[in-house]
Amino acid sequence: MREPALPVMVLEAEPENAILSAPPHLWSGHKVVSHSPEECASQGVRILEALSFIGVVRNGSYVYGNLLANRAAIKCVSNGGGTFVYAAVAGPEVRQVERLRNEIVWRLE
Repeated sequence: MREPALPVMVLEAEPENAILSAPPHLWSGHKVVSHSPEECASQGVRILEALSFIGVVRNGSYVYGNLLANRAAIKCVSNGGGTFVYAAVAGPEVRQVERLRNEIVWRLE
């Protein structure tokens, strides 16, 4: 028996109204640190603020903020005797995204 075909969505845009852009670059990294997820998230806030991110928000052990057209997120999860930290940065310029990701991960202790 053959599966029914899925409908195809066609987006039509007027050329003068069309904004075509590439998807953002996404770089991530991870690290295991020795302190609690709560302290890890506090450190994440300090790191993003030190790097001049704005709108830095902490929600439990999750931290995120914006810098120009870039967005960073840091998630801290209990992992046995330590904390697993996942950091991700997304934005339009690959070199800037890579640099921000590196700075965040290097500063995590």
